Amino acid sequence: MKCSPLGRWQGARVLPGLTAPLLALCFGCPLTPPSASDGGSTSGDGNLTSLDTSNNSSLQSATALPLGSTGELQFTGVIDRTKDIDVYELGTLSPGDGLSVDVARLNGNLDAVAAVFDSREYLVAFNDDRVPDSSNLNPLVDIVIRGQEDAYYLAIIAYPGSSTFGQYQVAVQIERQVGEPPPQAQTVFLNWAGGDNVDIPNVGTFNLQPFSATDVGFPAAQTKPLKRRVQQIVKERYADFDLIVLNSDDDPNPPDPHSTVYFGGADAQAFAISEQIDTFNKDASDSAIVFTQGYPGAFAHTPTLEQMAQALGNTVAHETGHLLGLVHTADCNDMMDTSCANDRILSPQAFSTAPIDESVFPFGLQPEVEILSWLIGF
Repeated sequence: MKCSPLGRWQGARVLPGLTAPLLALCFGCPLTPPSASDGGSTSGDGNLTSLDTSNNSSLQSATALPLGSTGELQFTGVIDRTKDIDVYELGTLSPGDGLSVDVARLNGNLDAVAAVFDSREYLVAFNDDRVPDSSNLNPLVDIVIRGQEDAYYLAIIAYPGSSTFGQYQVAVQIERQVGEPPPQAQTVFLNWAGGDNVDIPNVGTFNLQPFSATDVGFPAAQTKPLKRRVQQIVKERYADFDLIVLNSDDDPNPPDPHSTVYFGGADAQAFAISEQIDTFNKDASDSAIVFTQGYPGAFAHTPTLEQMAQALGNTVAHETGHLLGLVHTADCNDMMDTSCANDRILSPQAFSTAPIDESVFPFGLQPEVEILSWLIGF
């Protein structure tokens, strides 16, 4: 079984499963063993206080962090049982406040995940591995608060399904009013042309032929209309946001930072994979690939041309969502869904506020319209 280069399929849209979550598709994939190179255990500081309790598993029972006037604190905690959740109250934060959360494993084989929520249990930021290539499994969240003044919370778990345990150290730093960055328009370049030795970091290197409708089971004569319709669908999905969609047929490769979506090839277990889940869109020049040759035969019936365009357009919009920092959800109508049958992507999906998929985090909602409005604007 082939594992995603991201290690856990977080940036992939599933191909073969009808209803199974993505983690089930990676069953049997080996977990990276702890080592110094992957952010392995450290000796830590024996003088640090453990603030973890036996019942701080929700926002309502969160441990309040004594940050004081400096806004800085170091403490320890432990993930010592399956499905253990440690939640800490960060206090009230305002738009423009800087927040850094640095989590390091101290012992055991813990593969930690860190997430920040507001009082509505809305996800604000998520990180599994601070390095997208999984060479360091310790999470790092480094953001400036957008949105609204609210109480914010830090939650730490072991990666879902990993059965890893151990003690961790957390360094929290809050810096007041560093300035709220304005939204920045994002360009997405649909590369239909293919090419040799196309390198997508953390995914692989590919030799891609120019896209043809024959890749997805239609006559070559349908190539231009299909490409045109896919681009239109991507624009429709992001119509409320400042996302510019260009393509290699009509536009030169943009000289300014932009995301690129490639088309071609096949993967046994994914419709597409993105380079990373880019929290707060810190990297405006990342990439994704849509494995077009895997689409024929992936559905319960033979799609029409319009349905295939919907499937491709939804997938491009989904992978672009990952490149903008969105994670997987569990809502068939939601753009970031990963829980439903393949046939669901044959019709329109939309950004919404949706439950986070259990393969990402055990609770919370993802307010996609809010997050996209913070990052790329309306």
